[in-house]
Amino acid sequence: MKHVKRNGWLTLGFMVLAATSIGASQTQTRINFSSLDTAHPYRVSGTLYLPENASGPFPAIVLIHGTTGVDQRNVLYRQPLLGAGIGVFEVDFKTGIYRGSTDRPKPDNFVPMAFAALKELRKLPTVDPNRIGIMGFSLGGNVALRTAMESNVQHWMAADKGFVAYVMFYPVCDHFTKEFEGSGSQLTGGPMIIFYGTDDSFGEGKAVPGFKKLLASKYNFQLITVEYAGATHGFNLDGPEMTLFDPAAKGMRAHIKWDPEAAHDSVTKTVAFLRDNLVAK
Repeated sequence: MKHVKRNGWLTLGFMVLAATSIGASQTQTRINFSSLDTAHPYRVSGTLYLPENASGPFPAIVLIHGTTGVDQRNVLYRQPLLGAGIGVFEVDFKTGIYRGSTDRPKPDNFVPMAFAALKELRKLPTVDPNRIGIMGFSLGGNVALRTAMESNVQHWMAADKGFVAYVMFYPVCDHFTKEFEGSGSQLTGGPMIIFYGTDDSFGEGKAVPGFKKLLASKYNFQLITVEYAGATHGFNLDGPEMTLFDPAAKGMRAHIKWDPEAAHDSVTKTVAFLRDNLVAK
């Protein structure tokens, strides 16, 4: 058994394309919207899943994919979250914007898209506007970290509040930490949890503990981390083992390997974290 160490990464407006029942436990709604950045008004979309056999308004999360786009990781966490009474807005920030690691925009370009998704959810009577969190894998985790910066909330949301809870999977902390320290920004103070493996090819095995220590010593903030010994980047992506080119990885090679034990443990802990910080809020 693996050792697990627990310690306390447009403006087009709202339009529903389709709303259908897709089973006994969830409903699905397609939404088109645009980035809040008028200089780069990317038109994007997302699919909102809500628990069906329960009454709202529901707490919800914005779920942001990694560089590869929406994949099996979304499926892995969706039903457990819906079962806990949490809506899931799975956004697609890849289609029509970039093709892969060589042409993807910098993470800051996705921040106004994430806040635009938050604003869309707050328009819906089925979603509780005060109980919306954010969750992301790799690139998406890095974007989620950036939405936790008070300076970004003030810039893109003005007088509105940002997300209230943050779940990140291997969010490439090394790159974020340097930019965060140089920004002079504080964190919003919302609860945060990061999942990572010690064999992550983006250096998370050292970067996440370092980031946790920095937040505790300099910002008096207690980041929750969950470390999986021997797990790689993308440990919760159920598919063939692979090595991909990525300029952000150590040696520009991203190694991804499915780890079922770590993946399923992270599902349990994610649901527990969001129950505590969204459902019970």
